[in-house]
Amino acid sequence: MKNWALAEDALRKAVESKNIDYEMDEGGGAFYGPKIDIKIKDALGRLWQCSTIQFDFNLPDRFSMFYIDEKGEKRTPFMIHRAILGSIERFVGMLTEQYAANFPLWLAPQQLRIVTINEKNIVAAEKILERLLDAGIRVSLDSRNLSLNKKIRNAITEHVPYVGIIGDKEADSGNIALRDRKADVGSFSAEDLIKKFRDGIDNLQ
Repeated sequence: MKNWALAEDALRKAVESKNIDYEMDEGGGAFYGPKIDIKIKDALGRLWQCSTIQFDFNLPDRFSMFYIDEKGEKRTPFMIHRAILGSIERFVGMLTEQYAANFPLWLAPQQLRIVTINEKNIVAAEKILERLLDAGIRVSLDSRNLSLNKKIRNAITEHVPYVGIIGDKEADSGNIALRDRKADVGSFSAEDLIKKFRDGIDNLQ
């Protein structure tokens, strides 16, 4: 089929122009046209097809699609399907496996959990929470009547990358005591913390 060979050649040249290693999968194309499949290796070494770029010779005919060429004649176009992530569920599943749910800062659904030591600190914590939310930080506040260790343990169990602690000292200074998954990181003002997080996000940390 002339169109098939033409499309296959175009896909091959596109991959080669980016110096990407590839393997030909003879007979692996869909019934409607050849395709590029990008397969990702999971934490167990298994390959999963995720991203794909596919030529489709079928739908343009079914929808009676056409364009006018430089000679003023009708031509049937090629249709290209593109799926950046493939199945979003599969892609998220692979990311979760890869990171064992300990997502880096930029990817974590919740980047920071603020915890209070006692009820007197809630107002100060809420002010910092509001400032961080306004800055686009994905943050929540745990002001429940639980021990500090329990709140921190809950955040770690839920794979939150950072925990910010507000006690009397922090409430007076307007700062937040920060710890990551391993240890204490230091005391930060809201503005310094926003900068730290933005730098981490920009550098995909």
